[in-house]
Amino acid sequence: MCKKLLSSVLFCIIISAGYGQKVDSLYYLSGRVISKQGNYPVALAHIINTTQQWGVVADTLGYFGIWVKPDDSLNVSAIGFDFNEYKVRGFVKDSLVSIKLQSRYYEIPEVSISYLGTYKQFEQKVLDLELPDLGINPEFEKLFKYVEPQPLFIEPRVTSTASLIYVLFSKDAKDKKKYLELSKEGKVKDKIRERYNEHIIRNLTGLSGEQAYHFMDYCDFKDEYILSIDEYKLYSEILSKFKTYKKRDEDSLKSE
Repeated sequence: MCKKLLSSVLFCIIISAGYGQKVDSLYYLSGRVISKQGNYPVALAHIINTTQQWGVVADTLGYFGIWVKPDDSLNVSAIGFDFNEYKVRGFVKDSLVSIKLQSRYYEIPEVSISYLGTYKQFEQKVLDLELPDLGINPEFEKLFKYVEPQPLFIEPRVTSTASLIYVLFSKDAKDKKKYLELSKEGKVKDKIRERYNEHIIRNLTGLSGEQAYHFMDYCDFKDEYILSIDEYKLYSEILSKFKTYKKRDEDSLKSE
């Protein structure tokens, strides 16, 4: 019985010693990454322990610290250098290891630089470019089938008795005449809106929105009058009307 108990105790001690040795084999390795050519520090290098699957980043002076075990592999890399595979040899607890990286040279494709000259010269070069005629996108051509071109109306002219009868009694001729009249009227309206609108009233009087439109109704300028005078005269008339309009509102408030 004593022999069995002694054997069990010895077995537990051996297992515990082996486990403790396995745990104690992990230690903190301190090191520095430097350039192989000039022995200057390599900033922000990446140190990856590929055996244990963890890693760290060196500081701006190349110093780093990482947990390792003997025979672990460290993959050290940095921009501008070839990566280096560093093998951990035994226990290096109290010393600073130096890992050197070989400088790397990147090949970039050749770049052709041309002198553009002045803006005028550049503009002329753009105008002189010969662009290939690619035609119209087939998808756009399909849309043209559903788009009717705007009819071209020509004002009917009387050149004979038959043409006079056509102009006087033909529905088609009347429609064309009506279209021309509406087109001219539309252009006139656009011209009037350009010279006399809510934006101009707001800039001159400060009125806006419904107030501006009420004031425009009060002014009651005829279209022919708006087109017959220059802008200075028109603006003077607006300001003169505004004084009367403002005085009328003040008088109405007093009477209330």
